[in-house]
Amino acid sequence: MYAERLKPGECIGIISPCHVGDPANYERINAVLTRLGFTTKPGENLFKATYGYEASIQERAADFNAMVADDAVQMILFGGGEGAVEILPHLDYEKIRAHPKLIASFSDGTPILNAVYA
Repeated sequence: MYAERLKPGECIGIISPCHVGDPANYERINAVLTRLGFTTKPGENLFKATYGYEASIQERAADFNAMVADDAVQMILFGGGEGAVEILPHLDYEKIRAHPKLIASFSDGTPILNAVYA
């Protein structure tokens, strides 16, 4: 499963499957990506704190699955955290296979990246 290389003007979906997104960080990330020529799309639950420290498992998985299914999004970007493994059973692996796109993370996002790759 290989996605096409990202081109200027294409869209990067930003989600937070492992922790609560910080609006100030999002603004900085969005500004840099926009300066580089990309557009961004925030996940519906990016800043949600259902559990106090992150959105619910279903909300976080829904954001990931929505970005996968969205043909306007060519790349999914997210930070890691301890909640990564909780969403693995809720990811739509068939859609991931059918809609290959770049998926990038840092920190503890590795469980999600490994599950998608496997």
